[in-house]
Amino acid sequence: MALAVSIRFDIIDQKGKTSFTKIRVPTGRTLADYIEFAQGVAQTILNNITGRITRVSVCFGIDLSTAGLSSTPSTVSKVARKGVFRWNTNATGFYGIMNIPSISESKVTAGSDDLDQSDTDISTFVAEVVAGIAVTGGTLVFTNGRGHTVTGISTAKERFRRRKAT
Repeated sequence: MALAVSIRFDIIDQKGKTSFTKIRVPTGRTLADYIEFAQGVAQTILNNITGRITRVSVCFGIDLSTAGLSSTPSTVSKVARKGVFRWNTNATGFYGIMNIPSISESKVTAGSDDLDQSDTDISTFVAEVVAGIAVTGGTLVFTNGRGHTVTGISTAKERFRRRKAT
């Protein structure tokens, strides 16, 4: 079963506080259709709010049921335990951050909050993020929110962050 497409509208108020809303739409349309739809809805939303829309994202759900991934979480998993990766980019002064929920405690260096970058799984993840992933159309690289290409790892830490209620 195809998952619905989500269009997310990020909004900022005059105090600098941010929030968002998502609109779900059916699958099966072209990317151009979704972009045109999002632009039209953005204006409609703006007509009804006092904040400013800072970003609109189109998100496609992917069915992973046939990918052979583990479907049962460990009894010790906690989404509040995050692996926080800070990445260098090809633009001076700009970096990227990626939070991975439910990071395994075994990936943390004993007596610290550093993720063990010599661990095979962590080092493979870091290498893939820096090098990109080969796909049919070429290599797809990782970027920060501004589109700057990730060039290396800056830090990798374990952090505990509460999950926001939705």
